[in-house]
Amino acid sequence: MGPSESKTRRPFALVPLIAFLTLLKVGGALWLWTNATNDSTSAYSYIGEDYPRAWPIALTGPVYMPAENSVRYATEPSPESDEDWSSAAPNNGIIYLGKERQPFSISMFHQIRCLDILRKEMWTAQKTGITKPDSLLNQHCLNYLRLSVLCGADTTLDMIAGHQGHAKALPDFFTCKNYSMVYDAVAQVQ
Repeated sequence: MGPSESKTRRPFALVPLIAFLTLLKVGGALWLWTNATNDSTSAYSYIGEDYPRAWPIALTGPVYMPAENSVRYATEPSPESDEDWSSAAPNNGIIYLGKERQPFSISMFHQIRCLDILRKEMWTAQKTGITKPDSLLNQHCLNYLRLSVLCGADTTLDMIAGHQGHAKALPDFFTCKNYSMVYDAVAQVQ
């Protein structure tokens, strides 16, 4: 074998090694992708401390919602408005997860329930003149909603209109996560 023959064979000797390393890399990437996209809820028993901090459901989005007063969710208690508020947090905001069907509340439902509690308290105080601003439930709800707003850290810029000292924020729409996916996921586990 002369010097020119060995130079032509060496590059081909690396082909199997390169093919093996490429397959190893692709296989590893596929394994990681498969494990990252699997239903991660089955990895938890939902007993004791064995549950995820957030319920791992897929939320598509964004969804755009107009910033307008809704005809639903009235502040005055009535059978209709109470039903609207109640349906916003089905099953009193409780979901059951895992084989043992452990009860949990989703933060979104907890927030809605707190708004409903404060709505009823506000209306009762307005109509009767009797207020319970220091009730433990009111304090809990105000603090919970305050923390939820801060943790969400929504930096959307809202247009300000009006005279100085009487300014009002006027957003034209909200960009939201697709919360209908939460309701769909809740319906599947109830």
